[in-house]
Amino acid sequence: MSELLLLLGLVAFGGVLAGAEMAVVTAQRGRLERAADAGSARARAALRLRRNPERFLATVQVGITLVGAIAGAYGGSSLAVLVEPWLVELGCGEASGEIAFGIVVALVTYLSVVFGELVPKSLALRFADRYALAIARPMVMLGWLGRPIVWLLSASSNVVLRLFGDRTNFVEGKLTREDLEHLVEEASSAGGIDAGTGQLVARALEFTQLRADDVMVPRRFVHAIAADAGEAALRVAMLEKGLRRVPVFRESLDHVVGYVLREDVLGRLWDGKPLRIDELLRAPYFVPESMAAERVLRELQQRRLHLAIVVEEHGGTAGIVTLEDLVEELVGEIFHEHDQAPPRPIQREATGVWRVFGSVSPRDVWRELRIEIPERGDERTLSGLLVSLAGDRVPAVGERFTVGPGLEAEVVEASPRRVRAARLRLQADATATPRQS
Repeated sequence: MSELLLLLGLVAFGGVLAGAEMAVVTAQRGRLERAADAGSARARAALRLRRNPERFLATVQVGITLVGAIAGAYGGSSLAVLVEPWLVELGCGEASGEIAFGIVVALVTYLSVVFGELVPKSLALRFADRYALAIARPMVMLGWLGRPIVWLLSASSNVVLRLFGDRTNFVEGKLTREDLEHLVEEASSAGGIDAGTGQLVARALEFTQLRADDVMVPRRFVHAIAADAGEAALRVAMLEKGLRRVPVFRESLDHVVGYVLREDVLGRLWDGKPLRIDELLRAPYFVPESMAAERVLRELQQRRLHLAIVVEEHGGTAGIVTLEDLVEELVGEIFHEHDQAPPRPIQREATGVWRVFGSVSPRDVWRELRIEIPERGDERTLSGLLVSLAGDRVPAVGERFTVGPGLEAEVVEASPRRVRAARLRLQADATATPRQS
């Protein structure tokens, strides 16, 4: 009986260690910090463990391994002797010893998995904060006592791992962006976070992968005025086009010399002063098309600007990017009070069939339809992708191309310069690639 109690004690101790690992890692740091500020020594101990995770996790993992090894060895040597006579009476004969050993190993494994891993980790997840506070100080003491053993085992492991150019590391690998996207999608599907929050987080994760040329208004859509233009040009840009900031150029759009702000124009009109573009001109801010969108956003914030001129590698103007463009990548399209609702760039025509504007980016198709369109090169629009698939020529109406797994694109409207619209058709035996948009 004492042998069984000792075995159960070893399993329980392993469970305490497994639960401690889960609780300390998943406990809410904010609550621990507030408790520590209120004078809780247990909270300070838990934070100490979190600040040095490698030492803490090393102690836990070494402890669990040693407990498991001791439990298996002790159970196999002591309990098997108690079970063997019963098997002899049952007629197992000479095989009784081996069978008894197998039964004891299976029993120890069962107890270790259920009561040494699954149950304590589940309870630690449910009561992470309380568990962490209760176990933190004993774990700090255990870490101090077990430091020589942990050092010896880690050093021994590193001797071998050095041959492979590696070293012992008890801290789990960092989560990748893809891992975080899957976590957000699962949390949204399970109801842990609402769909709107899930979309916002997913967009924020995707935003870190975008460049200035991914979010800019391309050159061909930029409305700019010449430096020697008159009041009529300003009226068209600000009243008819509804622009708040208008780039100003000399000779061509490749020589942007600044921009005009609508508030400055209104101020001069209010004061009854003549409108002279050279007196209203504000200095331009240029960014390369390869600059990360996240950095563009930070630069605009720090400089207190809302407009940047995007330039390509030869110094020519590739387009413009505004603070609003960057924010829309995070929260979706933003409309002003006087904006007319534009036609939807992606329209569903039937089940598995959509009509898509050629100016739509492949990532917007992915977001809207949750259908993956693999990247081929530097194409930023569906039109560019189809031109690339057609061998660097503008395809004719009616031509069809495979643009993704089970996804076909048919050109339905084209000009001599670009594809204006295409019909995307998902084959019946294909499935959309789930993606949090």
